[in-house]
Amino acid sequence: MHNAKRARAERAKSEVSLYEVPDDLDLREETYPTDLVCGCRIVQRLVSADFALVYFAIVWAKKVDVDEWEEQYSCDTGHGHFHEHVTGYRKPNDARILRPLYSHVDVQEFFDRGYDLVQDRHDQNCGGGH
Repeated sequence: MHNAKRARAERAKSEVSLYEVPDDLDLREETYPTDLVCGCRIVQRLVSADFALVYFAIVWAKKVDVDEWEEQYSCDTGHGHFHEHVTGYRKPNDARILRPLYSHVDVQEFFDRGYDLVQDRHDQNCGGGH
């Protein structure tokens, strides 16, 4: 009996698809870099369709050369999940899933949380107050 319930639960999980930005939408992408006095930058990459946010990435990067930035930490909504990259892609397998996404509404709801996570990580490492 328990095996039948478990099998139904697994089927139900697989029938719920995770959100991905549809290919057939007219997408608009905007990027907003904010330079900080400590030599860091927080960049917001926002993708919208029909005035709705359908994808975002928020990145904290440090300046390492005149025109070169190295990502330190980021949050984004790709691959069906709101997730963070705890080393800014500098190490393999650094993604940590925070929440599944089921629609563009979830993307919109997690934007503030993503920005707060990036800002907090920056402040912990650069002293904040920028």
